[in-house]
Amino acid sequence: MNRPTPVSVCLALALLLACATSIATRPASAAEPARAILDLDYNLDEIGPPELWQNSLDLYLPATSGQADRNLKPVVIYVHGGGLMVGDKSNRMPDKVNLVNGLGYIFASVNYRLSPDITDGDLSDAFAPGRIRAPDHISDVAEAIAWISRNIRGYGGDPDRLILIGHSSGGQMVNLAGTDPSWLRGRWMSPDQLLGVVSLDSDTFDVRSEADPDTSTASPSRRISFWQVFGTPSEEAADPHWDSQSPLLFADPSDPPFLFVTQSARPVRVANAGEMANRLGQDPSTTVVGVPYDHEGINTELGSPGDSSVETARVSRFVQDLVQSAAPAGVKIVRRPASKVVTLVRRRATRKATKRAKNKVRRKVSFAFRGTGRASGVQCRIDRTGFSPCRSPKSYRLGPGSHTFRVRARYPSGRPGNERRVIFRIVARVRK
Repeated sequence: MNRPTPVSVCLALALLLACATSIATRPASAAEPARAILDLDYNLDEIGPPELWQNSLDLYLPATSGQADRNLKPVVIYVHGGGLMVGDKSNRMPDKVNLVNGLGYIFASVNYRLSPDITDGDLSDAFAPGRIRAPDHISDVAEAIAWISRNIRGYGGDPDRLILIGHSSGGQMVNLAGTDPSWLRGRWMSPDQLLGVVSLDSDTFDVRSEADPDTSTASPSRRISFWQVFGTPSEEAADPHWDSQSPLLFADPSDPPFLFVTQSARPVRVANAGEMANRLGQDPSTTVVGVPYDHEGINTELGSPGDSSVETARVSRFVQDLVQSAAPAGVKIVRRPASKVVTLVRRRATRKATKRAKNKVRRKVSFAFRGTGRASGVQCRIDRTGFSPCRSPKSYRLGPGSHTFRVRARYPSGRPGNERRVIFRIVARVRK
């Protein structure tokens, strides 16, 4: 074994000290290059798969220019397809990353547990008891979204401006996350943190219509695939999940905006996406986009410089419109006391007694306010008390002296917005 010489040791220490000094003196707002942070473990419940990669995600952070990039960035979360049996978060990423990072947003790509693969026709692993099947897939995706909600601020991301994109079976899951609030609420998230959803050629809107052997018109191979990932008829009878995995059954106008991209040469797919748009209260003519690609082409061409269709342009515009319309959470004070509030007291027998009466007097003051933008609640505080949830109007009984009322909006994620402040004084005077 070669031992380091004293000279080499000193040189290494000098280099380490130089690097440490450089890091310590670099401004916090210094420019940062685009970078990827791969294989982050998003498992929150510590019940993970044997292969950690199944519960992992990749973050792609855009380049920053320093001082101008201190604001939190919107986050686009991508869920890959593959029939819930194959696929990976690294599939066809460069063009999508360039597209989203080019807009100045953070891009996240998510893995999730997969059912045993029978796509090659080998049914030896079909319908095995205890296999990964619904709702395991969407549970993982919801857990990944919740991890991003909790942690993305540490990477410069905004947990209150999340946008979901999914292709194929990934589209089915983002459709479900966007229409059934229970998946996010069950992980201490607000559905209002989602700005919108982009569904790329998903055609699984109603599982029962495809999986039920008595009513389904699906091909035998497609029906078998549905049974593998959503449960066989006998499994459904014992532990129902088909309806809970069907976005069409949850969609309504209270859901966030959706954009559907599908194959223009497949009228049934266009019609199915249109039915979903109708349930959402959206106009299919503007929210269902047909493109001249096959199923895999829709995934491949998103963000591609060679995309000859409207896909990339429409998705980009949809995402940007969502971000631009997401006004910051704020609060507007619509009624407040005067800067000086005079309250009168009766003169007492002695000056000392009058002074005590003036000190003991309490005057009611009221404030009226309303949240603006993406406010999902309001918090108030008076003087040195802490912030607590409040509703308008808010009243206090206060003694003489200077007082400060503070009110701030709360974002859907729970983080506070900017506060508004009212300083006023209560003065006790002797009644003449």
